[in-house]
Amino acid sequence: MLTGRRFRVEFSGEQAEFAERIGAVCRAVWNTGLEQRREYRRRGAWMNYGPQAKELAEAKAEHRWLKDVPGHCLQQTLMDLDRACREHGTFRVRWRSGRRWAPSFRFPEGNKMTVESSTVATAGSSCPSWAG
Repeated sequence: MLTGRRFRVEFSGEQAEFAERIGAVCRAVWNTGLEQRREYRRRGAWMNYGPQAKELAEAKAEHRWLKDVPGHCLQQTLMDLDRACREHGTFRVRWRSGRRWAPSFRFPEGNKMTVESSTVATAGSSCPSWAG
């Protein structure tokens, strides 16, 4: 059985800026992926996670701003988009607006985070190296 934990992380100034950048790039990947899926559906074709992940890897070679953020966060964004499109349909999934969407992302590599205390009430967490 897989279990997950949520932690509220307090960032330093530099870490907060990097986290905002990750959130912004994840939003751009979501919106670009959604537009690509909609265009494919208009033509009667299908697009899913596999081809989009491959194209993301190719795009990272061309665009530095994609390379500057952790790749697993971008892949997780594509997985979330794939699930949303499967459950709700490509044209019912919404864009992520810069004004209405609070930047968020999941950091699936939990083994790179250390917990400072063993009690939940006072537990703090330390993020992996956030240096860009």
